[in-house]
Amino acid sequence: MTRLGCALAVALALLPACQGSDTPSGTHDADADAADGTSMARALTLQLVTEKKLSKLLPSKNGDHYEASGIVGWGGMLYVASDNQTSIGVIDTSLNKGKLGPGEVTNSQYEALTASTDGRFFAMVESASDAVGGAQVDELAADTSFVSRSETDASFEHANKGFEGAAWLQASGREYLLALCENNNCKDDDSRAGEGRVQLLALVDGVWTSQMTLKLPEAAAFLDYSDLALQKNADGTYAAAVVSRNSSALWLGRLSTSPWGFTGPSTFYTFPRSAEGEVRYCSVEGVTFLGPTVLALVSDKSDGSEPCTEEEESIHVFQMPH
Repeated sequence: MTRLGCALAVALALLPACQGSDTPSGTHDADADAADGTSMARALTLQLVTEKKLSKLLPSKNGDHYEASGIVGWGGMLYVASDNQTSIGVIDTSLNKGKLGPGEVTNSQYEALTASTDGRFFAMVESASDAVGGAQVDELAADTSFVSRSETDASFEHANKGFEGAAWLQASGREYLLALCENNNCKDDDSRAGEGRVQLLALVDGVWTSQMTLKLPEAAAFLDYSDLALQKNADGTYAAAVVSRNSSALWLGRLSTSPWGFTGPSTFYTFPRSAEGEVRYCSVEGVTFLGPTVLALVSDKSDGSEPCTEEEESIHVFQMPH
């Protein structure tokens, strides 16, 4: 079987991304200059399995552009949110065909998408309006049709710099959303790298209310944070993946729910570069697990520079080297 076939076979067998085994760490090398994943400077390179432009998979009647902002695997399919429409894309894991759920072309401000084990979807709305920096959460039904909108108790200095990632989980019988801040320390673009923050939200009297703030390891010194994904390990912890658009990199670690916190060992990955060493994956916005070592990601529109445009508005499947 080809590498593509093996990776996709693993992916199909392990969806939804709520079950799995421990995630492997990088292979350590005695040579201090060798890539072993122990730091950003020695990050491993993700191996591309397959990728495709979203416009080749989804109907063009809803517009020529899919500004992908979030992705989640559920029920053997991949669900993709875009911030320029409320319709959710539904794509098979082999990236051969797709369709759109209910919705319309509009400024949805959907910045992340996650799913519960019983088939409900949650889309993170970055802000209520351009003037108000308060995040909201849309609940969607199994067919991705709109069900309801709830407020969060979070507010941000800038309306377009709020929650950028989300992941659903259940712990001790209670439902939570992990909400990833786009900027370091949940503040502005000038905040020091290595201050990644995740708010633990629970629904209290109809409002998604912060229960605590979780810190990402300082070693995950990304310029920004685009999305996070979880996959349950056999010991009850979760493998946690956090992707950065501006750093074109991914951190892989572990989430504990008793006590709550992100822990190591950490493994760092970068996306493949051009033959000239230029960053190609400039606008990665969403990530989900397809299996212990396979990830699906989506990219938003880029700044229009080369070679960034080659990978923009696309869906990608990557294998972690090990």
